[in-house]
Formats: sequence, structure tokens, C-alpha cells
Amino acid sequence: MELTLNDTGIAASATTAEQLKQFADRMENLLNEIEGLKSDLKDLKGEAKSAGFNIKALDRLVAIRRKDSADAESELLNDLLLYAHATGTRLDLAMPEGSEEAA
Repeated sequence: MELTLNDTGIAASATTAEQLKQFADRMENLLNEIEGLKSDLKDLKGEAKSAGFNIKALDRLVAIRRKDSADAESELLNDLLLYAHATGTRLDLAMPEGSEEAA
């Protein structure tokens, strides 16, 4: 394996240096794509706002839609319990098997 000195005086193989360059190039390309996508997202939100939509509500809707179903179900149950408590509504919920009610 041929070792060469890089600009910092550290010995590195040509294949390692090339691999590092490829990783750096790929990372740079991905970061550029992210910047472009952020700009596209900003433009999309501007369009939605111009159409009269509430951007905060739209952001929340998308966040909920992106969650997996277990997270969404858990959030729904938490909201239900909160609303029931706030309105003084008694809920009779079935407890999962293996759990015991606190006395």
C-alpha cells in the first residue's frame, strides 16, 4: 500500500484519501440539496399562506400525519383523557392485560 503525505503532513493511503474525498463530496451535495429543499418548503408555506391557510395549523397537521400510528393513537388517548378531565367526564377505559388499577 502506497502512503503519501497530505497537506497536514499526515500519512494516508491514496485509496483512503480518495474515499474521504468522496464522503466529503457526497456530504456537500446532500447539504446543498437540503438547502434547496428548505427553500422549496419556505415557498410552499408562502403559497399556502397566500391561499389563506394557517401555516402553524398546517405544520401541526403534517407533524401528526408523519408520526407512526402508535404515536398518533397515544396522542389521541392523552388528548381524550385531558378533555375528559377538563369537562369532568368520567371515562371507563379498559386497562391492558397485566396492568393493575391503582387503588
